[in-house]
Amino acid sequence: MTTFSVDVTVTQSKLGPVLEAKHSTTKKDSVMLSIFQGIGLLYQIADEVADRQPRYSHVAIDFFKSRLFKFGLDIDAAELLLSAQNWRTRMHFTWILASRGARAEALKLDYAVYQNYWPTLEFCEQGWPAKVKRWTKKS
Repeated sequence: MTTFSVDVTVTQSKLGPVLEAKHSTTKKDSVMLSIFQGIGLLYQIADEVADRQPRYSHVAIDFFKSRLFKFGLDIDAAELLLSAQNWRTRMHFTWILASRGARAEALKLDYAVYQNYWPTLEFCEQGWPAKVKRWTKKS
């Protein structure tokens, strides 16, 4: 059951198209508490633009990158995250790029109370770090 919604619009400005994104949730928002969750939301927003307004995918990519920079990630990290073709790879790449502290923040949240912006809570399962490490070695 989805407990959040994302609404995106692309408007024209003198500098070109601008993406405006809003989200709402029935749970407490986790974005300000977890970079990992923040990146999950960025993926949700980018997907929403691609689904609703595919001709503005480039605007969604620029939005995604600009918000990643606010999380302290660089252009190489942004390119890696944007290269992920599915949610599993997205989650793995994000977990790998997240600092130890950011991973700990994501794990300490109570997802019965806080919103999870990823399709699963697999990252909370016992053995997740080892699973990601094995996946990295295979890739």
